[in-house]
Amino acid sequence: MEDNTKKPNKADMAELKQTESEEAAVNGDDFIQTGTGDLNFMMTDSREIPVVRESAKVGLPPGTLIYVDNDEEEIVGQKSTVRLIEYNETGYAQRDVASAGEIDPAASADKVVWLHMTGLWNVEMVRRIGELYNISPLTLEDALTMGQRPKSEEFDNYIFTIFKHLRFDTDANELEDVQISIVTLDRVVLTLCEKDIPAFDAVVKRIQKDGRLRKAGSDYLTYSLIDVVVDHYFYVLEAFEEWFDEVEKQIIKQAEKDGAEEINKMRHELSSFYKAVWPLSTAIDKLEKSDSKLIRKQTRVFFRDVYDHVVRITESVESDREMLTGVFDLYTSRISNRLNETMKILTIISTIFIPLTFIAGVYGMNFTNMPEVHWKYGYYACLCFMFIIFVTMVFFFKRKGWL
Repeated sequence: MEDNTKKPNKADMAELKQTESEEAAVNGDDFIQTGTGDLNFMMTDSREIPVVRESAKVGLPPGTLIYVDNDEEEIVGQKSTVRLIEYNETGYAQRDVASAGEIDPAASADKVVWLHMTGLWNVEMVRRIGELYNISPLTLEDALTMGQRPKSEEFDNYIFTIFKHLRFDTDANELEDVQISIVTLDRVVLTLCEKDIPAFDAVVKRIQKDGRLRKAGSDYLTYSLIDVVVDHYFYVLEAFEEWFDEVEKQIIKQAEKDGAEEINKMRHELSSFYKAVWPLSTAIDKLEKSDSKLIRKQTRVFFRDVYDHVVRITESVESDREMLTGVFDLYTSRISNRLNETMKILTIISTIFIPLTFIAGVYGMNFTNMPEVHWKYGYYACLCFMFIIFVTMVFFFKRKGWL
């Protein structure tokens, strides 16, 4: 879908506000509160929505709910959806939610509720969900700001965790990330994602089965969601290692000019991987050692297991970064050796032609008293002498191992 980017004027803002009110009347749902600052309008789900960059929030009060994403193209054509899953030991139910008015926390008091939202540009829906479950605007502001550092924060009635789902595109050799925010309350888990997370389908299937998840609380659901995402990190790690081996073999076989670009790209992607994984270990360790009543004692051991996985991945990424430095050193060494070989050949050629050029220069002088010039066989004798010098020097260089 094309990027319809424009700078809104006062008339546009008034028209947008009127359109939002009309849609709210039809759908039972308000639209995005834009706040102030420069806004770009993107077509998403058949609507024009404002996309704000981080710099546009300068001067706004804390807790201002605006969707912030520096990569505007990521949300083009995406839909905002809310899925509600509620379950207990005896049953399971799942439905899509069109507006926040369809959510009744009191009706699910005896069940564990998982409210999963994708497409966070629908800020009004996020705000209403936050009001239903008494979520701080500062927490919602962090959830709506893409590019957050993985972290975990404890509040009086909930625990807030941010981390990233990672996927490696083997065709473009690029790391793709999706920000995930999890709010863990008593028997309620809210997941706010900028895009759909296919990995969560595995958790849904486990809920559908009558297993441990159906018998556990919201803390175990939080663990399950984090665990399935961390497990996918191993796929990313394997993809990096395959890419690493391919580049290393290519450099050993023949160092090409674009080898440095490939290595620098790998270094950049590995750095992004490390920045996504390393802070997560601190966040999970905080969950495992939390004194919050929302994390039960029997669940802490599972968080410890996830923590061990993240530490393993972090150590592997650090090892790959060190090995990448070695590969870059190997590349520069191969390029340097190739240059040295070229310079050696050119030097040998120049050395061979020094005496030949000297002889040609001597007999090229325009003096009349040069007996060899007037000799009948002088030209042939000079050529023979130059050829003998050439053969002698080549034999000498081969004997020295320079050729």
